[in-house]
This record gives sequence, C-alpha cells and structure tokens, in this order.
Amino acid sequence: MTAVGRGRPPLFDAATQELFLALIADGVRVADAAAKCGVARKTPAQLAARDRSFAALLAAAKDKGRLKRLPHNTAGGYTNWNCRCPHCTNAASRARSNAPDRKPAPVLTLTATQPTTATTKLPMLARVS
Repeated sequence: MTAVGRGRPPLFDAATQELFLALIADGVRVADAAAKCGVARKTPAQLAARDRSFAALLAAAKDKGRLKRLPHNTAGGYTNWNCRCPHCTNAASRARSNAPDRKPAPVLTLTATQPTTATTKLPMLARVS
C-alpha cells in the first residue's frame, strides 16, 4: 500500500485542464496549448480517450477555437478552411468573378456567308465533279 502524498503528482490536474481547454477555445493549437500548460502534446488526447466528459469538452473547445482561427470574409476561408458561412461564401464568389480567367468572352459578329456543301468545304471534291 502506498502512503498518502507519495508518488509523482499529476501534471494535468483539474486547473491545468481548465487552462488547456480555455487556450484551445481561444484558437491556440493543441501542441502550443500543451506546451503552455507544461504537459506533453499527447497527454490531453490520452485523457480524452479515458474520460468521455473531458473528450466532449475538448471537442467543443476545438470547434470554438477553429472558428476563431478561420480567416472569415476571405476566399481562403471558403476554399482552404471549408467555411460555408455567408461571409466566406460571398467572398469566394467575388474572388471567382474577379479572376482573370473569368472575364467575359469577346462578342464576335458573324457575317452572312453562302450555304456550305460538301463541295465547297473540300476543294478536292469540287475538282472531281
């Protein structure tokens, strides 16, 4: 039996978990948040695998953090980050309409020509007949 107070104290205690989740919700990446909390990058993932309530909190914090990191109102938010909010969708539409390869095609006027037949299309057929 182990005496009370012996052994290695937990590094990822409740206060550290709250700090970690707050950092993640603010948009800090997992490795950076873990480093700021003084734990290994895989420690939160290991805890989430064992503790369903922490896993749910971590997933919610990651969703919040992802929304904060997104470059909203840009075409990159729509294209690169798969954000489908109205702001990013409109920005992507504006970017596509202003792209150099999307300029309207020039309008060509057609002149009236005589009807074409097989003999007028292929000169060698005109010589045979």
